[in-house]
Amino acid sequence: MSKAIIFDFDGTLVDSEITIYQCFQSITNYLAPERVDYAKNILIGPPLRDTASEILGPNHQSQLDEFVKLFIEMHDEHAIKNTQPYSKVNETLKKLSSKGVSMAVATNKRYTPTIKLINHFNWQEYFTYIECSDSQNQIRNKDEMIQEILKHNDFNNAFFVGDTVNDGLSANLNQLPFIFARYGYGRDQDWSKVNVKKDIQNFSEILNLILT
Repeated sequence: MSKAIIFDFDGTLVDSEITIYQCFQSITNYLAPERVDYAKNILIGPPLRDTASEILGPNHQSQLDEFVKLFIEMHDEHAIKNTQPYSKVNETLKKLSSKGVSMAVATNKRYTPTIKLINHFNWQEYFTYIECSDSQNQIRNKDEMIQEILKHNDFNNAFFVGDTVNDGLSANLNQLPFIFARYGYGRDQDWSKVNVKKDIQNFSEILNLILT
């Protein structure tokens, strides 16, 4: 199998569920308290503005900009406190790097908290490219971020590891074999339209796929 991997971030490398849901619920309770149940059950993974719009619903779209602003302030302040790598991520990334595997990140998470966390976990040396939704002048979707990474020859035959249907469809669109991280946030989604090459229950299982 290919010696290059592109990873999603939230729900694949790190578990940020507590922080993100706390932010969503607190802000929704302030701006649109009748929508708190939506905030409690929203899927983590899509771009922030899309998620905020869905939480607020049709009657509160005028508060969308304020929701996004408050989320950025709250989340970035607490991102490190309640975000942890999934089991065996540190050891697995180190092993893959030592074997010369090229690695990159494509995430809907914003650039500032993504880099903050990568630096906090001392992962800087592992990722050749880090593409975030806002790391260029225009907000990009997952398809476009993957396409940017694929411009580099060392990722021509990469596969993509992610945890949501959007991750899988983006990988399929770019003709990348998709590895489904079942432990992440998309486990209850409808996967019937996604071509899944392999699935993993623990991050360390990637070693068996890439090194054997």
